[in-house]
Amino acid sequence: MKELARVSAALDVLVDALARCREEDVRNAKVFIALEFLEPYLTEKWPIEQFRRALEDSNEEGRWQNLNASLNGIKLSVNSGIR
Repeated sequence: MKELARVSAALDVLVDALARCREEDVRNAKVFIALEFLEPYLTEKWPIEQFRRALEDSNEEGRWQNLNASLNGIKLSVNSGIR
């Protein structure tokens, strides 16, 4: 139960980063720690790698689109990994 709450909290950090990424630089320790924490729970690693790359995109809309797609992949992969 505690582990599920931690996974949920880490996902919340990424959701918040997505919401703010058009307006501010969300490359911060909190986001990178959340990604690192979630990685062992993923059945597929590409969404984490794609999320990290998308953080570097200088185009606000492109960054949002790539982060959004990556986050969806992370959520699907985490759900598969904790069943």
